[in-house]
Amino acid sequence: MKLNADKRKNGVKLANDMIYTTGATVVMQIVLQLILYPTLNKFFGDNVTGTILYFIGIVYIFPQAVGTALCNTRLISRKTSDTTNGDFSRILSVYCAVCALICFFIGFMHEKDIVFSLFFALFSIVYAVRMYAQVEFRLTLNFKGYFFYYLIISVGYLIGLGLYFVTHIWLLIFFTGELMALAYSLFKGSIFKKQQPTGKFKSIFKNNAMLMFSTLLRDGVNQYDKVVIFMLISAVTVTQYNALSLIGKSTQMLIGPVNTLIVSYLSAKEYKTGRNFFRRFTAISLSGGLILFVFCQIATPIYMRIFYNSFYDEIIQYSLLVNLGLIAGFTASLFCAAIMSQGKTTTYTLIQTVWGVSYIAAAYFLTKSYGIIGLIRVCLVLNVLKLIVSVILTRVSFANTEMAVIPKKEVLPDE
Repeated sequence: MKLNADKRKNGVKLANDMIYTTGATVVMQIVLQLILYPTLNKFFGDNVTGTILYFIGIVYIFPQAVGTALCNTRLISRKTSDTTNGDFSRILSVYCAVCALICFFIGFMHEKDIVFSLFFALFSIVYAVRMYAQVEFRLTLNFKGYFFYYLIISVGYLIGLGLYFVTHIWLLIFFTGELMALAYSLFKGSIFKKQQPTGKFKSIFKNNAMLMFSTLLRDGVNQYDKVVIFMLISAVTVTQYNALSLIGKSTQMLIGPVNTLIVSYLSAKEYKTGRNFFRRFTAISLSGGLILFVFCQIATPIYMRIFYNSFYDEIIQYSLLVNLGLIAGFTASLFCAAIMSQGKTTTYTLIQTVWGVSYIAAAYFLTKSYGIIGLIRVCLVLNVLKLIVSVILTRVSFANTEMAVIPKKEVLPDE
């Protein structure tokens, strides 16, 4: 009876945590996609909105990869060893400096403005640290705190939007939200408190380097459409494609909170996986992907009619292929997170590397040759292939884990 009660209690907690993590993303996406970007497009036009999307896309590649990879490294490290704040603070400092240099260079290359470039570099540091700071809530499975963390960011974005109308400095929109979230994590948490390193820097850095590389590829691909369209077509087309893919990408952004749960729970030492778990995990993941695809096909035309009716007829014809490719990528990422949660960083990195390099190369050349339809076809084909491969490797990973925890049969001495 006690075992059943514990299972029910754990099930309720998992359901609540799913609501909190999903709610965090939903709130942020409502602010970004239903308020912030449509407002910018209405008052400042497609060109300004496309330029902002381009620069935010850069931030979502480099600083986001730094914070996310270090956060996940700290989570999976606890599977095999104990670590402290000191083990991660040095790595974070070095990576933040690299992010600042990259973002300063990109900012100056496009805007030729020292002040903007410095501000953009500073923002990249704040964003990277904020992305890492969410580990505070993931380590302790405090997803209610995680929800408030993202709620504060969303409120900050709205405050920042008001500041933008006064100052015409668009970086203040995002700077305000990120700083408010950091202040909350400093007030509520302890991950930035000074602690002595454990001396495991080498092993931590090795795992982090692989996760960093694979996360850079993942986030690079997710934002690459903005970059390659901006470079090869126009800022206006960035706005159009962003509107068309927005519902699919918004559901794709559920990857963050759902993968947060997958890695946070499955990386715990006491959580066991196996063949039966794989079957349930696969059924839930594929069913969820199918439901999201149907939702995207219904919601995308409605959203575009309401917020972007001026170019609806030009681009709505691509809705089916875009949503199918995005949801295939979303579902594949669930299986990749399951692989990573078992400490299979090499396997995870290999999947991300082959997929990411193939995507970036193919997307560039096919967009250059065929325009927007070339990019859409690359997204669809490579994400479907990634899904198939990740399902197979998850099955292998979970089967090996199950074999590893089966105790050896005790050999009784002859009487």
